[in-house]
Amino acid sequence: MEKFIEIPKDYLVEIAENSDRIPRLYYAGNYLLRRMFWRRLYCLHSLMNHQLASHDSCLDFGGGSGVFLPTLSREFKQVTLVDLEARQAGLVKTRYGLKNVEIIQGDAAEIKFNNRRFDAVLAADVLEHFQNLSLPTRLFHEWLKPEGILFTSLPTENWVYVFLRKVFGVEKPWDHYHTGAEVESWIKQNGFRKIKTVCVPLHLPIAPLFLITAWQRK
Repeated sequence: MEKFIEIPKDYLVEIAENSDRIPRLYYAGNYLLRRMFWRRLYCLHSLMNHQLASHDSCLDFGGGSGVFLPTLSREFKQVTLVDLEARQAGLVKTRYGLKNVEIIQGDAAEIKFNNRRFDAVLAADVLEHFQNLSLPTRLFHEWLKPEGILFTSLPTENWVYVFLRKVFGVEKPWDHYHTGAEVESWIKQNGFRKIKTVCVPLHLPIAPLFLITAWQRK
């Protein structure tokens, strides 16, 4: 397993420029908040290494901030990031010299990969922002290789999540349309079977904050 690369807090502050493309929790002044948010990606990284047989290609879906790119670049021969706005991802690519990273800025519904398919599709805290989940799930079916794996990270929005938001003064994004459980239910009903779920931060299914899950097509 390649080492996880965590982008320094000061650099994220520098390129964020008050944009929500890089969530403030990645560079929060509160150490516990910051660690908890990065923990999602650490768990995704570990899950990918345990579940994937091939590391040729990876699609980072909605990964506009680019914070996972340095790690993914080490894990896969080719990494493609797709997002509506990917300026910060471009800055990260340049800073870390990620020559095997391709960045595509645009509407996912209009992107055509033709015959290209991916060993892994990563959707980290992005699906809850889709009011209509039919679009991304259809695209995942098209983009994954037959043996490919979908990896998701989803906020639970449970009572602990809501309570911690109040404690730390973090507002819920206006476009969080679904809870993690609702998104996972949709994925299961639309052609995917769950392989493994890891709960963050305690690895226990007791009021987790995030659900980190690997999926394979049925």
